[in-house]
Amino acid sequence: MLGRRAQLKVQTATTLHFGQWLNWPDWLRRGTSLACDGPLPRTVSLADDLIIIGNIIDNCDAFALIGKMLAAPRPVMGTAGTLSLLHAPDLGQALRTVVKAIASQNPFVLITFEESEDHIGISLAPPWPMGPLFQFSALTALALVYRAVEALSFADPAEMVLETRICCDPAAQAMLAGFACRKMQSDEAERLRFPSRWQSIQNPDYDPLLWAVAHSKIAAMELSVSEPDELARIRDAIARMLASDHRAPRLKQISNALDISSRTLVRMLARHGTSFHALVEQERKAKARLLIADSGISLAEVARLLGFTDMSSFGRSFRQWFGDTPGNIRRSWQNGSPV
Repeated sequence: MLGRRAQLKVQTATTLHFGQWLNWPDWLRRGTSLACDGPLPRTVSLADDLIIIGNIIDNCDAFALIGKMLAAPRPVMGTAGTLSLLHAPDLGQALRTVVKAIASQNPFVLITFEESEDHIGISLAPPWPMGPLFQFSALTALALVYRAVEALSFADPAEMVLETRICCDPAAQAMLAGFACRKMQSDEAERLRFPSRWQSIQNPDYDPLLWAVAHSKIAAMELSVSEPDELARIRDAIARMLASDHRAPRLKQISNALDISSRTLVRMLARHGTSFHALVEQERKAKARLLIADSGISLAEVARLLGFTDMSSFGRSFRQWFGDTPGNIRRSWQNGSPV
């Protein structure tokens, strides 16, 4: 049912913790394409990721693993999610970014950020019947979100509500006790709701540079599961040349680096609804986000690293990317405005 997406590479962030807690049993890799023993690699195909989840469900107490996530000293998630959680300006922005990170690594579930006047909800539903594969994946994701809220809100967890299809399942009661909030039986999606006013809770550990790094990592994760391989190769070549030469690469340079003709490269990009100029601008904008968030780098140096020969052309491009001047954006990000 995943079709071509089955071979997409995803990070094993949370699964790495599960494997370590289980002491890397032989059955963990059963039926996958992974040959060697011991710890899992940092990335696996989406197909192997789902098979590993199936092996966990078949061979151990999966509810107990989710319970351990809820009791762990820190949220069990990958680098991008952890950076977002620790260094976001406020709880609302942290949650939106964590949800993006979860969605980019779990395209086999439908995750939705719901907002009303009184409540915020994060819900998960299966795209097709998945049985226990969905239930485990959804509760794992909601456990991550719950820990994110718990870590930053310092509020009464009784105001949160977990809606789940297994509310009355005797085998799940010990795990559900780890959610120190109200539980309700759900006949539809798995959902975690909390008061909308919690979104404005400020994070005392906000760091604009690390927050920008988290955004860049999540953007890269989203591209990795949605962008065709040939487009990713071109984008990677542009990013590497921009980083090494500190100037916008030319079409001919990239076509030579990839050993294809300029005409073929242009047709290839047009087939995917984009252009060489658009990709270069996207990569410069992504790099600008990181550089402008680092107050230790002067604006003149930011312009040079992005390949601009003067501040006026840098300022014009920056306003097109972010809607304001570099100086104003840097000051606003330092004060906690959204990246």
